[in-house]
Amino acid sequence: MNTHASPWRFPAVAVLAVASLAVLTGARGCTPSPERKLTIVLVEYQGPEAGSSATRLLKELTAQGLADAYVVEGDNYASVCVGRYDSWKDPAADAMLKRVRPIRDAQGQFPFAGVLLMPVPEPRPASEWPLEKANGLFTLHVASWESPGRMAAAQQYAEDLRSRGYEAYVYHGPRLSMTTIGALGIGIFDDPSKVGRPGEKPKITDPKVLDLIKKFPRMRLEGQEAPAEAHVPTQLVKVPGKEPPASASVSRPKMLYRVSLSLVSTKTGMSDGRGRAAGVAQSEQELPTLVGVLVKQLVEGIDSKDVVRVGVVGVLATDADAAREGADSTALQALTAGLRAAGKGKIALFGAEGTAQMLDAAGLKAADVLRDPRPAKGLQGLDLLAVGTVTAFPR
Repeated sequence: MNTHASPWRFPAVAVLAVASLAVLTGARGCTPSPERKLTIVLVEYQGPEAGSSATRLLKELTAQGLADAYVVEGDNYASVCVGRYDSWKDPAADAMLKRVRPIRDAQGQFPFAGVLLMPVPEPRPASEWPLEKANGLFTLHVASWESPGRMAAAQQYAEDLRSRGYEAYVYHGPRLSMTTIGALGIGIFDDPSKVGRPGEKPKITDPKVLDLIKKFPRMRLEGQEAPAEAHVPTQLVKVPGKEPPASASVSRPKMLYRVSLSLVSTKTGMSDGRGRAAGVAQSEQELPTLVGVLVKQLVEGIDSKDVVRVGVVGVLATDADAAREGADSTALQALTAGLRAAGKGKIALFGAEGTAQMLDAAGLKAADVLRDPRPAKGLQGLDLLAVGTVTAFPR
């Protein structure tokens, strides 16, 4: 297959636009084997034409020699996936990712550049409270799941919150399911004109919202509240498809976030290529989940019978947009929480503050090591250093 001269005519922009809000239910074509729970989701569509769009793309992929492609379809949603794998370390998955990421479409774009290995899409349970239908502009994101069974878990938590009197909603994206509370208007801020304006952060002044944040200060990840030291706070997010009035905001381009994470050895280095993982988040909301997926891949790649000492150096924002949006801070919080969760029994984790102190004692600055970790070779007390970058770019 010539990956640089594909005749495909599907627009890359449309592919990326739908990828951030797709929900998948049911399956058509081959039924995924229960032993092989991972796949590569190439494209996700939504709307009445989702099924036919997925079918057309599947035919083109098959004609181009991608015989392992298949469609997962549900009510107004469909995705095109390729391959089924039983491990994050499956060499066949690595080979398939290298095969599909460089593919160009008819416009010369790379629509599959950000695809990742992830759980096979699962059926969506019926929901009376989809976030997309919430009558508000903002909502408080209080819980996320990305492991198999995520949709049912998010729905169950929303039901629990509703039984306790909270206005809970659920949202299912391509990599995560969310539970949120509230359908909030623009009047919750001290100055609504700051909403959406670059460099401005309006202050929440509504007493009810402040009380809600006080009751739900930390995010629940995979059903468990993030530990205080991981400091993953709940956050206010936009309701999908809803925008503040034009008079209250300045339009900003929607951003994608490319994240690259590495575990760098302080001794011999990791030459087998599994010390690095990268991917693209379709929105700010998806950043923590993307980082969680990447961290799992990195931890799976650690081959040691002994507990490995890992120090978190940080995540570097490589451009002004990523820095302004605080994407580096969000990614760092998720990196720390992900290593803590995925590395239980396998790694001894040192947070960013403790790692900085150890580097300082060795005459090194964390900011310098983040940009170039090579001077940390020979560092005593740590086996691996966790470093990362995040770059923002318009859709």
